[in-house]
Amino acid sequence: MMQYDEQFFNKLYTDSYVLLKKYVFSKIDSNEAEDILQETYYQAYRNVNILKEHPNPTGWLMLTCKNILKKHIAKNKKELDKTYIGATEDLINNMPAVDDYDWVYMEELKKILSDDTYYLLVKKYVEGYSVEELAKQLNITDGACKMRLKRAKKEARKKIKILILALLFSVFKDYI
Repeated sequence: MMQYDEQFFNKLYTDSYVLLKKYVFSKIDSNEAEDILQETYYQAYRNVNILKEHPNPTGWLMLTCKNILKKHIAKNKKELDKTYIGATEDLINNMPAVDDYDWVYMEELKKILSDDTYYLLVKKYVEGYSVEELAKQLNITDGACKMRLKRAKKEARKKIKILILALLFSVFKDYI
């Protein structure tokens, strides 16, 4: 780097550091913020020839910083989503067998499911009715009953997943 480039870069750094620091620190925690700033100035150093000719070098830095920050946040969110959604799906897929239900759990399900869905699931999985018996009670065909059960299970999984994610979010919101 030539003397002029070094002076230009140092002046740009001095003039813009406080502005970029305030911006980045307002978005993420301090350890990560320092990494974002370092990457931003590294990009500026690598592109000093472009910056010298740019009409607004501080604006270029700000935009570069913003883009690096967006990528960083997206990457972290993706990793967090994989971790918590994977854990949630494991939890849902490994729910206890029907015989192990408890009334507290059933009351929570009753709160989040529609009455028809709750009724159908309780009759089938708690009270042990067969598809044929349920179909006869509901005055529908066996195929229609199987479809209703399938939809009921899908609704239950979806609402339970949302409930669990909401609980996880409330527990880990300070870390997001």
